Amino acid sequence: MEHAENLLADLDRLVRDGERTMRHLLTAMDGLGEISGEGESRSGRVSARVDAGGLLDTVTISVRGMRLDAEELADEVVQAVRAAQADHERRGQELLPPGEEIALRDFQRTLEELQDSYARESAERVGDLTRMSWAQPDSPRTHE
Repeated sequence: MEHAENLLADLDRLVRDGERTMRHLLTAMDGLGEISGEGESRSGRVSARVDAGGLLDTVTISVRGMRLDAEELADEVVQAVRAAQADHERRGQELLPPGEEIALRDFQRTLEELQDSYARESAERVGDLTRMSWAQPDSPRTHE
């Protein structure tokens, strides 16, 4: 009987730890979904904004920027977009634990994999516990 109680206590601890980890992961995932980035060209004639996925959302060209020739304007746009993407990456890094530096897409993929893995392992543990409880001769059984 003591063995079964220890198993239940261990499982309880694992579930609590897992739930706490999942809350942290979900908070981080929510934060990633809200990150955007903003940047401008070196001259300030063009500004850009990228969305949570790092995709270009808006480009704004100032009146001074409209006076540039096509090649100069293209260069200004590239600078602004790259600055916005760098800002997006920097903001995403702020959500990571200190010392962890990975690309945001890798971080998102890792979070999703952890979430899937946690769900699978939790289901397996519950199944194992159920089988163990039924294997105990003195365990109470209920039928629904």
